[in-house]
Amino acid sequence: MSWKSLSWSAAALLLLLTVATPLNFITTFLIMTPFVVLYTLLKPKVFILHLLPIGVLAYFLSGGMGPVVMIIGFFFLVPSVAMGHLYKRGSTAKLAIIVGFVVVLAQLLLELVLFSAMFDINLKAELTSMLTDSLKQLETSNLFESGWAAETASAFSEEVMKMLPMLLLVSAFFFTIVTHWLSRMSLRTVGIQAPALPQAKTWRVQRSLVLYYLIAMVASLIISNEDNGYWSIVISNLVPILRFVFTVQAIGFFFYLADAKKWPRVVPLLLCIPLMLFPPAYIIGLIDAAFPLRKYFVK
Repeated sequence: MSWKSLSWSAAALLLLLTVATPLNFITTFLIMTPFVVLYTLLKPKVFILHLLPIGVLAYFLSGGMGPVVMIIGFFFLVPSVAMGHLYKRGSTAKLAIIVGFVVVLAQLLLELVLFSAMFDINLKAELTSMLTDSLKQLETSNLFESGWAAETASAFSEEVMKMLPMLLLVSAFFFTIVTHWLSRMSLRTVGIQAPALPQAKTWRVQRSLVLYYLIAMVASLIISNEDNGYWSIVISNLVPILRFVFTVQAIGFFFYLADAKKWPRVVPLLLCIPLMLFPPAYIIGLIDAAFPLRKYFVK
């Protein structure tokens, strides 16, 4: 049992303990990394021996939040083992990210089904109730007319539920991509070279996605906003997902441009900041995917 494995076990324990604190909004994106490193570094039996004290200590040190911490810990453990196993086999970064993404997304969907079935939870009703209680403070201060809180909460909850598939997809993607990035850097500290993603300048999406986006946009104009049917939900989620994909394409375009023009490496990073903060900038990626834009910048 080396000091490296012990230090990463301590990191896993500390991150699990933050689940019961306000820091969990940030630390949940970090929890998978120490487990990925431990699984990649250790043999399966030794890995389990490390897990046991981590779980026991996390449970008792979290007090009344112990069961919640254990559930969340197990949630992140499964995709961590899957990604760590692929790193250990020398698989590509793309495969590790896809597998991690699918596992996280499947678990999110499974938890929604289980909680709804076991505890008879109506997510829309619960969200509406919570928002109504919060918005009534504005209503009672005479800033808005009576009934505004309930109507606003109901409308907002309706939109959130329609966008839930996209939110789950984006959440699973960020959990996985952040874990890969941190795990790859962390594995270097223990002498293991994890596979890297292709360089950003090579990122390209299928041109057919442009056609799908145009079809989705036309459909969104045809379908009524009051329609809560299957296709309305599909379209309302497909449009922002494709826009996110084109934003990634735009990032690849800026890195390609920086490489072609021999710009300093910091330039494309700085250009990506307004790209992420200004949503309509996805149009750059859309144009780059639809037309051979990059060849005009190469002599």
